[in-house]
Amino acid sequence: MKINEVSRRYAKALLAVAKQKNAHAKVFADLQAVADAFQKDAAISAYFENPMITAAQKTAAVKAALEGKGTSEEVLNTIVLMAEKGRIQHLPEVALAFRDYTDIEEGVTRGTVRSAQPLSADAQKELESKVSKTLGKKIVLTYQQDPKLLGGAVAQVGGWTFDDSIETHLKKLNEELNRRAN
Repeated sequence: MKINEVSRRYAKALLAVAKQKNAHAKVFADLQAVADAFQKDAAISAYFENPMITAAQKTAAVKAALEGKGTSEEVLNTIVLMAEKGRIQHLPEVALAFRDYTDIEEGVTRGTVRSAQPLSADAQKELESKVSKTLGKKIVLTYQQDPKLLGGAVAQVGGWTFDDSIETHLKKLNEELNRRAN
């Protein structure tokens, strides 16, 4: 998902407020929960995208849905402001931008691991440790099962690719055999 400048501005402002209160983890969790609900429920998206519904009605709906439900004040105020300004459709992008800015502040690099079979918790921990040690950064990986892989795993982190798939091992073996044959 591409993040536009409006979403980046809301995310920066929200992060600044969250840092003042040392609550950026809670703020991110709340923001992500609301953004997920927004993305998963077509009725919610349709309501907030409907031009026939006024900004005041949208603001009232946000307050009714979130006030007193444990959502942080910072997130509630940001979403209310976005509803007032007619920008609430950017909420998922704001959550993504907030996460990106938080990652930068905390020195976290994110990546994706594709594997033929789901990796055990121990294998995930070991892989994260090895990649983190190699790159010298904190790593957060997401895991996906890829039926195209014969076996092994491929991790893409930042600009790096760590390929420990069966296919790559077979290619290297084939190259070595061809070199020795010549």
